[in-house]
Amino acid sequence: MKQRNLWLAAMVLGCVSLSAQDRGHLNIGAAGQNIGDQVIFPNGADFIPSTGWSKDLTFTNGGTYAGFWQGNITLTALATTVANGGPAANAAAPGSFLRAEIVSVTGPVGSSFGFWEKGSKTPTYSIPSGTLDGHFTYDLSDKVLGAGTVGTDPFGHLHGRRFTVDMEGEYTVGFRAFDTSVNGLSGQAIHTPSEILLIGFRGILVPEPSTFGLAFVGATLMSLVWSAKRRSVKKA
Repeated sequence: MKQRNLWLAAMVLGCVSLSAQDRGHLNIGAAGQNIGDQVIFPNGADFIPSTGWSKDLTFTNGGTYAGFWQGNITLTALATTVANGGPAANAAAPGSFLRAEIVSVTGPVGSSFGFWEKGSKTPTYSIPSGTLDGHFTYDLSDKVLGAGTVGTDPFGHLHGRRFTVDMEGEYTVGFRAFDTSVNGLSGQAIHTPSEILLIGFRGILVPEPSTFGLAFVGATLMSLVWSAKRRSVKKA
């Protein structure tokens, strides 16, 4: 009976760890590489509120983000070249330059959603809950790699940024991505802007167990089960 209970616990934890996927990177590319093709979020369906998932932001009382609930999702402009890990399916056209835009925020009354650029000591943007038509933008493509010049990879994988909230609770944030290059027809962008993607965030005091933590506990239980079985075989 004891072994059976251990097996059941291990199986449950294994299933939970698989379902608690790490959505650490939101990819941005395009529906095609022709002029006029729309910017898209290729894995955006994994992030939408109807999946039941939301990004947990944890409270911190020290350091740069003291007094905020903080965390991150890295928005990644997909690569077209081998040098940057490509060519990726749904990458935007060479010569494009992708940027993100925070369009809307809903959350607790009086709260704000923050975006912090790498190295910033205060929020780069502090966006009040209730914002419905915001234009808070930041780069996704990497200028250092030459993104935005004709024929160049639009890739960008920029770490060190943070999202924050200043009140505990549930938030829904609207993101859009767009091309700001001038390499399309008549000096216009190559791609048209994306649709708005809604993502849930939660300001929480205690984070839920991570995927790694759940997997570790599950593996430990499995090991105990095997040890118990081996001991029972030896006794027989």
